[in-house]
Amino acid sequence: MAFVPDLDVLEGSSLSEETFYGPDCLYPPKKLRLDSEAKHGQSRTTVDVQVTVTPGDGARRFRQAATLVVAATKMLRRPSHQDFADSDLGGFLEEIFEPVTFQRLESSYAGAPVYRYTRSQSFDIYDINHKCFMLDSPTQLVALHVQGPLASRKVRLNIALYRPHTRPGSAGAMGMPVALGIKGYKLYMSCVMSGSEPVLQLEEADVMRDIDSAELTRFIFYRLDSPAEGTTRFESAAFPGWFICTSQQSWQPVGITNQPDQVNITTYKLSGR
Repeated sequence: MAFVPDLDVLEGSSLSEETFYGPDCLYPPKKLRLDSEAKHGQSRTTVDVQVTVTPGDGARRFRQAATLVVAATKMLRRPSHQDFADSDLGGFLEEIFEPVTFQRLESSYAGAPVYRYTRSQSFDIYDINHKCFMLDSPTQLVALHVQGPLASRKVRLNIALYRPHTRPGSAGAMGMPVALGIKGYKLYMSCVMSGSEPVLQLEEADVMRDIDSAELTRFIFYRLDSPAEGTTRFESAAFPGWFICTSQQSWQPVGITNQPDQVNITTYKLSGR
């Protein structure tokens, strides 16, 4: 029988072919004949193998050619009276190809949390030292005691509310996710990493909808109410343990801290008037 494998068929390539006999040596087409002497009165069996290669990837194709030659040789060693089955193919392929070891990695993937938008509400906000929030620049929020003409510049928060959600690292405790916007603007507070620590900033965003992207989690804060005192705190969902804070001094930027109410103020009162 004649066994003439075409490596370009295996590769799906339509490039021109040249006969390959060495990595850097091309000669006119020749044929390699493998003979197997008949045993026990069986007839002589021959296999003609012609190996061709497309220039440009000689080493890999040469190895494929060698694999086919070995496979043909093993086929010749089988008794002619036995049919060739799929299991026989698998058997000699296991001997031809090098075993591949797979390492089992124990890992888990948790998708981005989904925050379901419900509604929005507007509030005046004051820290426990009675400072309110004001836009000092288009992207800078400050806290200060306002009176006189400055009173008209204080801002109200437009708070987007989402369904209660389990807070990360809180042993299953539920919190009210919110996004804190500036009423009359499309600006929302976000917590992002800057250098080695997170910082609070204002960004234009559309978050009055479901939040299902890990990237948008920076806009989510957990509203932690203390009904007995009538106060609340805002903890970053992207950076658990970091809370929106104001300085003890007036006219300082609103920021974020992981040391609540030690140096900075992290407790607020909301008024819906």
